[in-house]
Amino acid sequence: MLHLQIKQGNRASFLGHNQSLRRQWEEATGVLLDVQLMPQGPAAQLLQTSPEVDLVVARNSEYPELYDQGLILSLDAQLQKLGFQLNADQDFFLFEAQSRFAGKTLALPADGDVLLLYLRRDLIEDPEEQQAFAERYGYPLAAPETWQEYADQLAFFHRPDQKLYGTVELRDPALAWMHWLARFASQAYPSQYLFDDAMKPQISTPEGLAATRSYLATLDYSPDNIDQPGSGYDLALPAFSQGHAYSLMITVAGAKLFNRKGQAITDQYSVHPLPGTRHPEGLVRRSPLAFGNNLVIPATSQQPELALLYALWLTSPEISPELVKHPGGFVDPFRYSHFRNPAIRSAYGELTLKTLQSSLPLAVPAGTGLPGNAEFLKSLNDALGQASLGLLTPEEVVKQVQKAWEGLIKEAGPDHLLPFWLEQRSLYPGASTGENDDG
Repeated sequence: MLHLQIKQGNRASFLGHNQSLRRQWEEATGVLLDVQLMPQGPAAQLLQTSPEVDLVVARNSEYPELYDQGLILSLDAQLQKLGFQLNADQDFFLFEAQSRFAGKTLALPADGDVLLLYLRRDLIEDPEEQQAFAERYGYPLAAPETWQEYADQLAFFHRPDQKLYGTVELRDPALAWMHWLARFASQAYPSQYLFDDAMKPQISTPEGLAATRSYLATLDYSPDNIDQPGSGYDLALPAFSQGHAYSLMITVAGAKLFNRKGQAITDQYSVHPLPGTRHPEGLVRRSPLAFGNNLVIPATSQQPELALLYALWLTSPEISPELVKHPGGFVDPFRYSHFRNPAIRSAYGELTLKTLQSSLPLAVPAGTGLPGNAEFLKSLNDALGQASLGLLTPEEVVKQVQKAWEGLIKEAGPDHLLPFWLEQRSLYPGASTGENDDG
């Protein structure tokens, strides 16, 4: 028996329609699957208390913590033994950022979570709205290319007296880093980096301050409880799907939900790349790998080879479309071949998938890529959370985070951390060429 711990949103997809994938695996191999739901919290908490697990879902940003603490296995030796060369599988997109840390393969990609911008297309295309917007701001109403244009549109469409908010972009402190990073990484050409070559944090900089101000500015155009811990998508998804918000940032998963029968928003939304920042060299848009529920093998697994074989089967080009197209699951495209699958195109919508595909070259790897990444992100999340409550100014946020990050780097040693950062930085758009991939 193989013991799996997966999240609620993955369960339907991993088991298949009417548990068809479970039956297919068990009948073909004779190996039964014990599938349990894991908490929504960090995978490290589960692995520290549940040694009997063989396969677990973990987010991209969790790899440094899990490997540094010895909680998950490197897959390279087992892959070599089985004769698999995952890096030769060109069908996985963003493979390095999705699967590797410290030069080792730690996960099998099983999800593709790049943030996208959802807007009320019916409002953008309304002639009266277009005229009023152009009169107020002096330029045409269209999907925003820059963060300033985005801010203008949030202000214009914020009409709480009509039960319409400018945005329900998440402001749950636990998820703050990914929405801030989208802004920060676009502040320079080809990308704004979190550290310089001497491992000095670049938070308390004009670029860091601009990103922080942009992040906090949306609160004026959001529901009052958007900044409460745990609010997250439980607040944002119903608000947008019922037509009570102009904008939302979520992965491609949103389209599958909004396309279901009975959703008020089904024919009234459009999906776009995230806004960016204009520089003399061109427009820079950046979109973080926000979640990414991929598959890792715990160090305590009693059946690591079997767990890997199951993960390879589940994420294969032949089987994985069944995961992605399932209407009740939240496993999103993670292979290029998924874009060509008719059932997947129907579930998400062709234009949505085109937007995702065009956003892949803009993707920024999750977090810092450093051992201790959780502490770095926690200090950033905490400061942004305090600022969202009015307890810190943007200037105080960047100073507080800068000081915290400098302390973490000093404790771990900049020379020790630099190789990890250089590996992470190499995955940024344009890092190797010095060119902006946004065209």
